Amino acid sequence: MKSRKDYRFPFSRYPALRLAFLFCVGIILERHLFTGIQLLVFSMVLLLIYSVSEVLNRKSEHIQLNRFTIFSYLILVIVAGYARSSVRQNYVQLTPAYLKALEWENVELSGKVQAVRKSASGKYRITLLADTLITDGIKFTEDTRVVFSLDVETPLPLPGQKTRVYGSVLPQREKRNPHDFDQIAYLYSQNISFQMTADSINVIQMQGTNRGWIYWRRHALSVIDTNFDSNTSSIAKAMILGYKDDLAREDRTAFARVGLSHIMAVSGLHVGFIIAPFWLVIPWFWSSFNGKTVGLIILITILFLYAGITGFSASVLRASIMAGLLTYARLFHKNSNSINLMGAAALVILMIDPEQLFNVGFQLSFSAVMVILTVLPVIQQRLPYELQTRWYAKPFMVMIVSLVVQFGLYPLQAYYFGEVSLISPLANALFVPLLGLFVPLAILAVIVGGFFPDAGVLLNYPVLFFLKGMHSFVDLSSDWEWVWFSSSGASVLLFFLWISMILFVSSIEIAGLRWKWLIICLLLINLDAVSGIRQKLMKPEMKVLFFDVGQGDAALLTTPGGKQVLIDSGVWSPGYNSGRSVILPHLKAEGIEKLDAVILSHPHADHIGGVSDLIREIPVKRIINSGFIYDSELYRNYLSLAGKNEIPVSQVVEGDTISVDPSVLIGVLGPTPEVLADDPNQHSVVLKIIYGKTSFLFTGDAGEMQEEHLTTKYDTLLHSEVLKVGHHGSRTSSSSAFLKKVMPNYSVISLGADNKFRHPHNEALLNLYQVSDTVWNTARDRAVELISDGKEIKRRIWY
Repeated sequence: MKSRKDYRFPFSRYPALRLAFLFCVGIILERHLFTGIQLLVFSMVLLLIYSVSEVLNRKSEHIQLNRFTIFSYLILVIVAGYARSSVRQNYVQLTPAYLKALEWENVELSGKVQAVRKSASGKYRITLLADTLITDGIKFTEDTRVVFSLDVETPLPLPGQKTRVYGSVLPQREKRNPHDFDQIAYLYSQNISFQMTADSINVIQMQGTNRGWIYWRRHALSVIDTNFDSNTSSIAKAMILGYKDDLAREDRTAFARVGLSHIMAVSGLHVGFIIAPFWLVIPWFWSSFNGKTVGLIILITILFLYAGITGFSASVLRASIMAGLLTYARLFHKNSNSINLMGAAALVILMIDPEQLFNVGFQLSFSAVMVILTVLPVIQQRLPYELQTRWYAKPFMVMIVSLVVQFGLYPLQAYYFGEVSLISPLANALFVPLLGLFVPLAILAVIVGGFFPDAGVLLNYPVLFFLKGMHSFVDLSSDWEWVWFSSSGASVLLFFLWISMILFVSSIEIAGLRWKWLIICLLLINLDAVSGIRQKLMKPEMKVLFFDVGQGDAALLTTPGGKQVLIDSGVWSPGYNSGRSVILPHLKAEGIEKLDAVILSHPHADHIGGVSDLIREIPVKRIINSGFIYDSELYRNYLSLAGKNEIPVSQVVEGDTISVDPSVLIGVLGPTPEVLADDPNQHSVVLKIIYGKTSFLFTGDAGEMQEEHLTTKYDTLLHSEVLKVGHHGSRTSSSSAFLKKVMPNYSVISLGADNKFRHPHNEALLNLYQVSDTVWNTARDRAVELISDGKEIKRRIWY
């Protein structure tokens, strides 16, 4: 008969992991619950109850009282995480109402520069801890973190310098589309009050520029620049010091697609190389108790120095804390369970900065280690002994580790990045074993180069050739289509299923427990299947998402059959286009791998602005336009790209239909040869989209001339529940006669806030409100998503 312990997970082995988990629960709860005096009162009462129950429990061995004591203790840990997260802010963050009042106002700030980072645009992003803020004669003297940007040509202040900045406060940009970057949440997580433009800066005190972590980090980066050429120095900085600011976007993408991006994140691998020489001489420290203490102090000092120079990233802190605890356990003959030590490392980091829990690097680092520690031993035990002793055993194990990590991190990779590498095991087998030789050599070359530059360069030659070879391999293989695949954002159900699968594999040696996890896995798979069946049984829906692309148009139509049709592609301006910044991130996040049709109403830059990037990045089945020939580089460029990619481009006129999904009728009401005008707006593609009893009317930038023709020719056929308002609500569109034929229940105006055309015009708005129950505009209401089941149309609020 099996004992009770055979069916239990050995929680008693991992007390630190339990504490870290409960502490995380408290931090997560703080994100969603109100903090205040109630928390303080609850904490005090709970602490009192726990103290009393602990005293009583020592006097009597009452089982129920013992359980109550344990329960109180666990709840107290959750409350501790909750409380620590609620007081995490070290700096004053101005209220949203006050920030709104400060927008575009001139301010004067003085404080100490904390960080100088180079952005992808080539500008430098400066973080300032301001101790004084002056605006309109009002002076604040609380510590506040602020970020501003400077051009490359501008003399840069250095970290640690006392600096005065004059500029204006930038508005905080909220999420405008479902998968936009949440700037407000990011700034809050970084304890940054606001961003500003810098009209002028003055260094008023030179303190801090010749000492501290920042100086030594900057000095190390300078040595790396000397040791490597322009093509490899940015990769070397990332590999040795975790400094990624100089990495080109193309290099980041290429390394991620090949599965080698972890090489450029300083982690346990690098910490292992740093302390490896110490472990070779560790037996010497066993000779006496004082020797053990000295050895531990030396190791902690080395780890602390390396963590400081690399910027105290989560992965380095995790590896350093675990290395320190492991060394302590080995020197003093203590129990050294790696999983428990990982929990201790997480707990220490979160007590210092609870916001790390929501940091991608923290999540990836600890998840990877957890998967390796729980799953890899199970796999190793089942490998044939002969395989483990062959000459290729080490690269083979690297491939196994890479596969295990890739499997374990799949939901996080899908959620955050939308891409998963397929060549990762091979790439890691080729290069990770060599890192054991070249990373320590590169670090040694940096140390030597700090004192003897020529000797450092000479010592670094092998590393230089290694990086050139690796870079060439990455550049070559990242262009192969099969080496990576796109994946949509992971669902909550997928996360739970993945965790259950990992726990099933890791508990396969625990009799009984493995079957429980297997049952949970099967239940979750069945739940997913039931959810899929339910979706199929539900009446198919058609979705229309009107993107907020500023002063332009772009809407994504998703048919009940899953076809994707993009109607216009947004704005183009120097350095920005809606395709790259808005539409592609959305498609990637939603797992949309191709567009079945792109319909461009007319060739103005605010409607075709993003199509070139779409053609480059995603398969487009066909492009449909108005046939109006326009003299612009943007217009000619997208036609040329379509030709190179063998994408058919066709023109439509009134009376045509566009076949995409048999359940949806897309009729073309314009353009028409009967409208004679040189203005492309008057030749816009006008679409009537019908699904069941619901209908949408898209009018491009149709003006009064085209509206008059539509009114005369189509009369009641124009009636639609939803109208995409023509020409961004300008005065030259949305005439009263036209709108009385359409009679929309809902109207959507796509435009930019504070646009120079002053859209929407009051006259157009008056006409719209006379016939429409609801008028949305993207400048005010952000992206508008409407869903039709064929009977009625509803709006989905995504924010």
